[in-house]
Amino acid sequence: MSKTGPASDGAIQPIGFLVALAPDWRVSRVSANAGDYLGKPSADLLGLSITSLFANEAVHSLRNRLALLRSPDSVERLFGVALTGGRLFDVALHMSGNSVVIEAEPSRDHGHDHDSTGTVRGMIAQLASIDGLPAFFAAAARQMRALTGFDRVVIERHGPGARAKPEGEAVRSGARAAMRTPPSASDLALGLAGEGRTILTLIADTGVDPVAILAPARARPDRLDLGNAMLLAAPAAGVSALRDAGVGAAIFLPLVVAGRQWGGIACYHHAPSCPSVERRNALEWFAMMLAMQIEIRELRARL
Repeated sequence: MSKTGPASDGAIQPIGFLVALAPDWRVSRVSANAGDYLGKPSADLLGLSITSLFANEAVHSLRNRLALLRSPDSVERLFGVALTGGRLFDVALHMSGNSVVIEAEPSRDHGHDHDSTGTVRGMIAQLASIDGLPAFFAAAARQMRALTGFDRVVIERHGPGARAKPEGEAVRSGARAAMRTPPSASDLALGLAGEGRTILTLIADTGVDPVAILAPARARPDRLDLGNAMLLAAPAAGVSALRDAGVGAAIFLPLVVAGRQWGGIACYHHAPSCPSVERRNALEWFAMMLAMQIEIRELRARL
């Protein structure tokens, strides 16, 4: 009998791998490509203790960072971790029910984004000094395009129903001719990222197949929720719509203002692109700071 059952509970993108741990810290789920990174068939990883997968120092770091999770929806990240004693990985940790979900990507440009905090702080300071909403949103879109290196960035406000209102846009010269009209930020939020998702959603390559999640066939564990997974693969229909529009990569960042989903930032690129985890962390921070600026301006307008 096969050791693994059919793929379930979604899939991930092939830019990294995923391991889910049961409460006893044994592997209960694993992405089908994990063995490519860990040196043995992925199905053979099921049931192993985490200490059989990762170096002791890496396990210690993961346990310490897990203790910092503040809520069921929070995510912790570590950069440049030697999971197996050699190659460096950027790692994200979150909880899914009683399972610990560990996602890892090979570190790219590790340490090059060490000044991203200062960069984002300077960008937000510039935005704070801009008068008028049209100029404010146009500048925010330009700054996001500079951070991502993507061809087109659109900031949208959610309207009544499914309608969305573009507030700001920045486009690389010539990009409009290369890309047809892609799905809006609202479509990305609902169709790709999932309603209520509050972290960045990356689609690194619209031309590759997702990677299945393997689970034991003999004792199916509870459903694994990938709503907070950084490697989450978007639904095929949404990816196909992007690909048909000439989009090779996309990013969606929700804008949560005063506790509500105010809108989002959609970024499109003509070719596959995968910003490092450190850079994506900076993008999330920029979106959070931008949402705070929007809240301040709305409050001022009411007063």
